[in-house]
Amino acid sequence: MIRRAGDEDLCLLRPDSEPAVRIVSLWEAYGAERPFCRFWRWGKNGFLSLMEETVVLSAWEEGDWEELAVFLSMSPDIRRVRSDAFSVRQLAEQLEMPARTGSVLSLCSVPPVEGRICDNPPLRELYPLLVSCFGAEIPCFDAWYADMSHRLRHGQCHIAAVYEEGGPAAVAMTVAECRGAAVLGAVATRPESRGRGYASACVVSLTRTLTAEHRRIYLCPKDEQARRLYIRLGFEETGEWGELSFR
Repeated sequence: MIRRAGDEDLCLLRPDSEPAVRIVSLWEAYGAERPFCRFWRWGKNGFLSLMEETVVLSAWEEGDWEELAVFLSMSPDIRRVRSDAFSVRQLAEQLEMPARTGSVLSLCSVPPVEGRICDNPPLRELYPLLVSCFGAEIPCFDAWYADMSHRLRHGQCHIAAVYEEGGPAAVAMTVAECRGAAVLGAVATRPESRGRGYASACVVSLTRTLTAEHRRIYLCPKDEQARRLYIRLGFEETGEWGELSFR
């Protein structure tokens, strides 16, 4: 059974996987009563969140995948589903559609910081860099700025950047933070500044800050080259993510 989840449900969700961290982070940032983000409970241990057309699913046991697939496919507000690879493969089979998967890494050791880092630089200066690297994956500026500003004000986002003449050359940030855990993402370097270790320095700076706060850190590399880089920076593979796109 799928039903709307309130604060009394979401406080039971432990942030011990990458999807769970994303859901708990959204709940801790906005609560369960905001109209622009919604939460559901699926069965005994499954949870879903919805914001900006993306559902995040945290599922820990076998469930009624047919029921969940129908629920997702009949919801016009949903554009994509993000979860662990196993859950996404179950949904993809039900929906007869392709799925994307990739590695989830977790930090296992902390290297020293190298390079000059600017912590929490102005958001307006970072947005063009992120769009140039990620394109349509980044929301429109107004939505992105409102969400990031809210998270920064409430201590739920960390950003590290390296500056060169003309603005930020590289950046890394947390895309989800909650009690005891965080997900790193939005790691970007402008083309003319690549190959200098700037992005690595930003990631290392954030890992040191977050581990000092006793948080478990997750990261999802975009390709094999990035995966090898992050493993050299102290991460290890702990699972797989999965994603479905409805349109």
